[in-house]
Amino acid sequence: MRFLIDEMFPPVTCQRLAARGHDAVHVRDRGVNASPDTEVAALAAREKRVLVTENVKDFARTEGIVIVCVLKSRLRTRGMDEHLAAVLDAWADANDKPYVGLHWPFPAPRKRGSRTARSR
Repeated sequence: MRFLIDEMFPPVTCQRLAARGHDAVHVRDRGVNASPDTEVAALAAREKRVLVTENVKDFARTEGIVIVCVLKSRLRTRGMDEHLAAVLDAWADANDKPYVGLHWPFPAPRKRGSRTARSR
């Protein structure tokens, strides 16, 4: 799948997605980092890419593109790039022909204070 990764996510996510067989670019690589949302959306439309963002409010009324909304708070802090790539890869497998509009993949929750056998 072709992804456009928004500025709040690590650029290295694109390499992780490429290793999984996807075509992914970061907004920095396309010169629209810190640009108005309309420019980011227009780029996604022009290049026929799925926009991956956390900015739900900013893109909620955007028409004509597929948008995958991922909240950073649902991703692991360490290894966020790999976790995001895994979430997007699973989403792509389940949505080979995604509808235009907002999508919400369900990443596994972050592990907070999980107890292991050693810590008991």
